[in-house]
Amino acid sequence: MTTPQMTADTLAPEPEEPGEISPEEEQKRRRRRAIILFLLLAMTGLLLLLLLWYLLFRQPLPIIPPIPTAQLPGYATSVYGATSPTGVAVTPAGDRVYVTETGGDYGLKIFDGGGELIGTMAFPATTGPNHVPTYVAIDPLTEEVYVTDRPTGSIHVFDADGAYLRQFDPAQARPGWQPLAIAFDPSGNLYVTDLSGAVQKVLVFDRAGQLVRTIGEEAGLDFPNGIALDGAGRTYITDSNNGRLLTFDETGALVGRIGRGAGAGNLGLPRGVAIDGSGRVFVVDSSGQGVLLYRSLNEGDRQPEYVGFFGGHGVGDGEFAFPMGAAVDDRGRIYVADTANNRVQVWGY
Repeated sequence: MTTPQMTADTLAPEPEEPGEISPEEEQKRRRRRAIILFLLLAMTGLLLLLLLWYLLFRQPLPIIPPIPTAQLPGYATSVYGATSPTGVAVTPAGDRVYVTETGGDYGLKIFDGGGELIGTMAFPATTGPNHVPTYVAIDPLTEEVYVTDRPTGSIHVFDADGAYLRQFDPAQARPGWQPLAIAFDPSGNLYVTDLSGAVQKVLVFDRAGQLVRTIGEEAGLDFPNGIALDGAGRTYITDSNNGRLLTFDETGALVGRIGRGAGAGNLGLPRGVAIDGSGRVFVVDSSGQGVLLYRSLNEGDRQPEYVGFFGGHGVGDGEFAFPMGAAVDDRGRIYVADTANNRVQVWGY
């Protein structure tokens, strides 16, 4: 009796009928259905939990996290037409930009929000022949423009359109005083750095010109070139020749300090300073050829938190050559006097 020969054909499984599913495939499908069902149940549970949260607390739900605001501003444009601009002040709406010139005609220029020259500010002959307008600030209550003048040791006042009004004189005469940096607080008190005397300091005058406070007499200031105030009433002063940014509280006590150095956030030759409504502190560093950004001081901090730097040396857009003054408007724009490049750069968020 012969044994049948086994071939590959006899060992092969019989083909499945069309539409028939193998056990392995059926198992995979069941797993997929279970995963989908689990995800649906989880999403339903999350939605029910969020609905319960809303019904209990009646407040918007943080379902989608907010998009973070850019840490550093970006270059927007430049305003040309001023020679060696040093001081800059801008209205809250950004529709007028006042710029002092420490070169050329040693004058003051007024630009609109688009960078077009709309006026000039001239000193009358009665104030003398020699003027170097340095820093500028806008009175928040009257919109009058205050300008410090180094050669004459005085502060001149113009109206918003550039007409000369008067000279600011303290209620008690201060012969030989040397006003430099200038700023206002929201109440209209005037802050001025005074370089005269045995110690340099910041003088604070009320609306009547009365001296109400002196800041920084014990700090050893050396050519303080910038003043700004944050929303908590603290005063920030750029102590230029010492390479420092100092913060004083409302009592005049020193509560914060950033010093000179080569590390991130340290300063070289700080000049202008400005603080926006979000508490961002912009410090112009002439030797660093740019602007350092900090967050305003929090309670208990020893120094403002360093955020970053923007700029760099050069003549192109977004590059600086020995910048000086700074100002901010309420539109998230920062104006920097790019002195050696004869322009004011505008950056924004």
